[in-house]
Amino acid sequence: MSPAPDPAHEPAPAARSRRLLVTTLLAALAAWLALALWPRAGGEAAGPAGPPPSEEQAAAAEPAAAPAPEPAARPLPACVYGDEPAPRAALDDWAYTLLDTRFRLGADYAPTDLVSLPEALAAAVPDADGALAAAGHELRSVAVPALQALFADAEAAGVRLAVQSAYRSYAYQERTFAYWVEVDGYDVALRTSARPGHSEHQLGTAVDLRSRFGPPAWDLDDWAATPEGAWVAANAWRYGFVMSYPRGAEHESCYAYEPWHYRYVGRELAAAVQGANETPRAVLWRLAEEHREP
Repeated sequence: MSPAPDPAHEPAPAARSRRLLVTTLLAALAAWLALALWPRAGGEAAGPAGPPPSEEQAAAAEPAAAPAPEPAARPLPACVYGDEPAPRAALDDWAYTLLDTRFRLGADYAPTDLVSLPEALAAAVPDADGALAAAGHELRSVAVPALQALFADAEAAGVRLAVQSAYRSYAYQERTFAYWVEVDGYDVALRTSARPGHSEHQLGTAVDLRSRFGPPAWDLDDWAATPEGAWVAANAWRYGFVMSYPRGAEHESCYAYEPWHYRYVGRELAAAVQGANETPRAVLWRLAEEHREP
């Protein structure tokens, strides 16, 4: 049993009232603090409610939309036969125009700044013995100074070069391809000669070279094994020319090995091709993809 309360220790009524008041105030303060510190959704302490956000504020608070992905680069096309318009086929894009078995120029593509090569090369190598180019051979003016420099430096090194073929019109290439079909058959001609519209010669910036006192380079097993062919293979890029169809790359270049066929693309691009260890076609395709609009 609990002991009975001692009346001497009972609080007076006034004291009990003050104690009750203090207790009530403390309870109210505790309740207010509990409400003020009650966590909001997301774990933040609640504060006084404010006005709803404006449309601008709401839009700014939303996460920014992710940028649209860049279009994926398409792989180098397989060497199929088609007649699609060539990428970058304007006359001013001569260095970047991609021609192969699939992409072609129109029959009306014709440079307007062709220069006669017999006169131009004779001026560069005035003491040359033998003809440097036959009558009627032409090249675009943009490529002529580089070819003159190549011939002059080759001559100084004891290398005697001549031009076997240069600019060919669409109609000329029709006759050329028909000739090789007659000689070798259609299937072989597809690998060794371009169909009309598909030839880099139509650009007016490609040349077929040979040893000055030798046969056409394609009559030899490997013109690059001759002193003249070897010198050109090692040095052409320094003048802005690239071998379009190198050895062992038919799957990438689309044509059989042609160590005599060189295309002028300018020194900067030729150096890039030389450093890339790729065919010119692969480099030009990549540049066409970078230039392609999304």
